[in-house]
Amino acid sequence: MQQGDWKDEIDFRELLKKPTKLFGYSYFYFMAVLLLLGMLYLWNINAVGTNAITPVSLSDSTAFVQDIPMESPSVLPPIDVLKAGVPTDSMIARGRELFHQTCIPCHGIDGLGDGPTAATLNPKPRNFHSLVGWTNGSKVSQIYKTLQEGIVKNGMASYAYMPPADRFALAHYVRTFATGQPQDSKEDLMTLELTYQLSKGTNTPGQVPIKKATQIILKENAPVVHAVDRAVAESTRDEDPGAVILRRVAGNLRKIIAGLHARGGGLPPIDELIRSIASDPNLAGFKPAVVRLSEEEWQMLYAYLGRLTRQLQVQG
Repeated sequence: MQQGDWKDEIDFRELLKKPTKLFGYSYFYFMAVLLLLGMLYLWNINAVGTNAITPVSLSDSTAFVQDIPMESPSVLPPIDVLKAGVPTDSMIARGRELFHQTCIPCHGIDGLGDGPTAATLNPKPRNFHSLVGWTNGSKVSQIYKTLQEGIVKNGMASYAYMPPADRFALAHYVRTFATGQPQDSKEDLMTLELTYQLSKGTNTPGQVPIKKATQIILKENAPVVHAVDRAVAESTRDEDPGAVILRRVAGNLRKIIAGLHARGGGLPPIDELIRSIASDPNLAGFKPAVVRLSEEEWQMLYAYLGRLTRQLQVQG
């Protein structure tokens, strides 16, 4: 047999053209199974997989930020930590009253950490019957620190608004849930005194919620805002040569006019005004081109700015 008369037993190029020669009719069954699996996959893609759910965007995320509470200023009386560190029946009774007023929702009426809101908290509230795992410890001085500062990572709020005597009373009551509590040394209590200066008393300033404070500020400054708005509107229409120059070199007309109002006492001498503007035009609300004004143009601009300043003083 001549070399050119024989062929390889398997012609792979021919098999690629006619795969049925290799797999027979099982090839078609195989392709049908693949097609069926693909159809099942597409059929079972959920709404998330197909992006069929419209993304939700918050129009104003600040509406979901918890504001600080309104608090009146107060003076917390001084206290002797060495005496307050020793429990008395009256202190424990006061602590029990405070516990029922403030602590039951999280810690439960029996201090087991099973209050009505406990299921929603992570980590769970402290079980006062256990002496294990206290973040700051269960000495009176350590519980006082917790009440004073809170524990942010555990969701424990600060009770700094509470008078020191009440915080000591609450600490003593909390310790009654478990036996074998560690005791404070004199040094522990004196360290507490040095840290918080309890023998001097505390003046606590009042605080206003940010939203409320913003409303107050806006209300107080409403006349100023209206005066600036009027001056801006007039400046955009005024054909005074100084007004024309102002519009040409102003980068932020409102900023310029608000700055004139803030001066209150009128404009400084022209040379001083030129130096202050030329040192940083953008900061003053002007374009850098303002430094190229001629002496005559500066005189006209200065005269117009002085007129605006007097109007703002009368209006606002």
